[in-house]
Amino acid sequence: MSTKEEKPTLAGVNVKTRKRNIVIPEDPGSFADAVVTLCQDAADGVSLEADLEAAAKALDGAELEYSRYGDILFQVFFAGGRLGTGAQLAAEDKMRLSTNILACEPTREAINPYYKLFQTLTRRRPFLIRGLENTLVKLLLSLEFFDEVGRKKLGIALALTFSWKIGVVPSNIFAALLNDRLVAKGTVMEVMTVFFQEFLVKDSLDDLVSILSKANIANRLVDFAPPNKRAPADFHQLLRVAGLGALVEWDVQREIDLRVTELQEALTEAITADPPIAVAEVLTIAKTKKGENNLPDAEVLRVSWLALMKSINLTGKNQQQITQSVMQKLKNYGKLFAAFANNAKAELALINNIQVFCYEDTRMLKCFTDIVKLLYNADIVGEDTIQHWYKKGSHAKGRAVFLKDIEPFMKWLEEAEEEDD
Repeated sequence: MSTKEEKPTLAGVNVKTRKRNIVIPEDPGSFADAVVTLCQDAADGVSLEADLEAAAKALDGAELEYSRYGDILFQVFFAGGRLGTGAQLAAEDKMRLSTNILACEPTREAINPYYKLFQTLTRRRPFLIRGLENTLVKLLLSLEFFDEVGRKKLGIALALTFSWKIGVVPSNIFAALLNDRLVAKGTVMEVMTVFFQEFLVKDSLDDLVSILSKANIANRLVDFAPPNKRAPADFHQLLRVAGLGALVEWDVQREIDLRVTELQEALTEAITADPPIAVAEVLTIAKTKKGENNLPDAEVLRVSWLALMKSINLTGKNQQQITQSVMQKLKNYGKLFAAFANNAKAELALINNIQVFCYEDTRMLKCFTDIVKLLYNADIVGEDTIQHWYKKGSHAKGRAVFLKDIEPFMKWLEEAEEEDD
């Protein structure tokens, strides 16, 4: 004979018999007892979801000092009662809410209903968001007192906090996790890994990056790992083992972007220096940065072009003056581009970067063909690369405009090739 599986309820083993008159509490312990009483009285045992919805209505109608004891409200739903030192329940409190986040299964499905309740409570009383923040911080600072299952629940709760978009400030939460003692033990990375995994179940990597950026930790994820796991290869292996390959790829690209930005700033400063710095010295800067950070040639060429253009003042100049300024500057720094345009792939990337730049800055539209001619004449870009760009390698931005504009030059190239034959 089969038995029907019982669903968890807020009432636990207590059977609801009657509504009780709740005296407005004037101390933390009494407030916690009042919340437990309201939730137990509202529960009918049908399902956890139904019990929590009923609890939300009961709490909304109760005359409790939520503005004063908001932290305790969320402590009850997380742990069943008021939290003391080391995330232990306060011994002097009389009542406990038997069904709570830390007592449920360590799954998203089990914890999710509580966050539906939290969203309801905070929408009606936005000031309660601070109470949720404080409760999460208190629990996260006590990670060492939880076992692996408990830490997993906190990781899931952290993910749901942001998935539900309740309004918690990311920096207020993640700052608590950057605790040297907890980080060294590896418990912080354990929770962060679960957070990454669970958040990405329903939300995108872009959403995750947005949260990390708001918390000012996007560039320092490695700080959450123990000291012996902070080498890029070791840190990324931790994430890969956890199935977070997409996050690894993002972090690798973030590091490249950071180094590229540093290179662009260094080149811009060198090219715009007054008095001017010798081209050979600028080239040394570029080669050094490329070697230190293992940057692709195409990236060095891209930022070299951007740095070059930042050094030219186009304001108030007519088309002829703009073209002359750009061509003269490019001639002066031809060796810089020639040093890194050493294969067809890099050459094509350079042409396309210039194409996009000229398209996005309308003052440069008429300069593109002259720039390509100069690159060709200076042996920076080869004829084969230009032909490939013209036939099928051009960027979509401004393609029709630039292909038409460069037609005479392409015809000249073909005629010159026929004469050579």
